[in-house]
Amino acid sequence: MNKKKRKVDDAFDPDYDYVYGIVSTGTDWYFILHSTEGIYKLRKNVKRVLEVIVGLLKDRAVGSEEPAIKKRRVEEIIKKK
Repeated sequence: MNKKKRKVDDAFDPDYDYVYGIVSTGTDWYFILHSTEGIYKLRKNVKRVLEVIVGLLKDRAVGSEEPAIKKRRVEEIIKKK
């Protein structure tokens, strides 16, 4: 096993701006690497997911109104007879 520590320049490309960190909860270690490209892709995907959720909620809202309208029409038809 290689116990030699790597320098930052060996681990990460010096021509690119990286933000990285190590977080420990005492039992788990989390290694975080962040780049501006990652934020753009994440934002784009979050926007896409939210668009789908909003579309589903709109469909559900419209769907919940339809039975009430249909019920009212049926009651009006029954009253006319």
